[in-house]
Amino acid sequence: KQPEVSTTDVYVSCAGNWGANNGTVGILDYNIQARPTAPFLYRNAYQEQNGIKIGDAQDLIVFGDKIVVACTTSSKIEVLNRQGKVEQTIKLHNVEPRYLATDGKYVYFSAYTGKVYKVNPNDYKKTIIDSVIVGSHPEALSVANGKLYVNMSDYNYDGTGKSVSVVDLNTFKKIKELQVALNPYDQSYSVGDKVYFASSFHGEDAAVQVIDAKTDQVTTLCKANIFGYDKTKNRLICFSTQYDYTLKRFVVNKAFTYDIATKEQKELNLEGLISPSQVSVDSKGYIYVIDTPKYSEPSRVFYYSPEGKLIQGPILVGYDAHKIKFAN
Repeated sequence: KQPEVSTTDVYVSCAGNWGANNGTVGILDYNIQARPTAPFLYRNAYQEQNGIKIGDAQDLIVFGDKIVVACTTSSKIEVLNRQGKVEQTIKLHNVEPRYLATDGKYVYFSAYTGKVYKVNPNDYKKTIIDSVIVGSHPEALSVANGKLYVNMSDYNYDGTGKSVSVVDLNTFKKIKELQVALNPYDQSYSVGDKVYFASSFHGEDAAVQVIDAKTDQVTTLCKANIFGYDKTKNRLICFSTQYDYTLKRFVVNKAFTYDIATKEQKELNLEGLISPSQVSVDSKGYIYVIDTPKYSEPSRVFYYSPEGKLIQGPILVGYDAHKIKFAN
């Protein structure tokens, strides 16, 4: 008999298919006593807890005992408890929230209004505190050294989206714009005083870059458009993928690890993947990859040891899964 004890600390945001209302917030549940060999069980937490569908879930973030979800097409922010039950829904007409970040005190989200918003998920009367104009089509964002770093994408394909906007969190004003490689998009992670992000260009050579938040100097590290940070080994798990118009999906050019201290790259052979779109690494160094071979079918998650050995997968999750986030 399986022990009753389980934990809910691996969350999956699934955007769903356009206009289909089949996005969700899911939880990968595991048996805590058999970790890390026990298989995960995926639960469609939002629907189970609320009896309704979310619309789409572009991104989510764990904030204390809450989950904050950005819903782009549905144009709202949802605040859930850690099991996925709605605590409050903030409807935002024509705002189109995109990605989320936190400094531990507040949550910040980018939106297609060209703004970043400051939110207090614990305040039910005035949840949205402030906003600041950053520019056209801001996407993923991170907090480091008292500043917010916002990827400014090349959404319009006109070559203008090649910067990161910097917002001072004390004044909540935009203070500068850093020039980076073309089309910084959905990858942004802060590690201490460093912000790691990827510019995906438009299918050509992508570039992982790092910003030193003390000096705001930008350095290019390696060629990849998808990556996750592994704090146990101070390395990046990287994928270089490209859209194949014949197969109608992304294919892997290269998967590798990048050692931040030595800059050494080592090839990584992760079994089972067809079309990876996102990689996340938990606090123990285990690797989770979202794989979406067909948008008409649910995404899959593959779960690997820190050495890259497949432990479990494919685990079917929701449609068009975007992000995996951890509570600890």
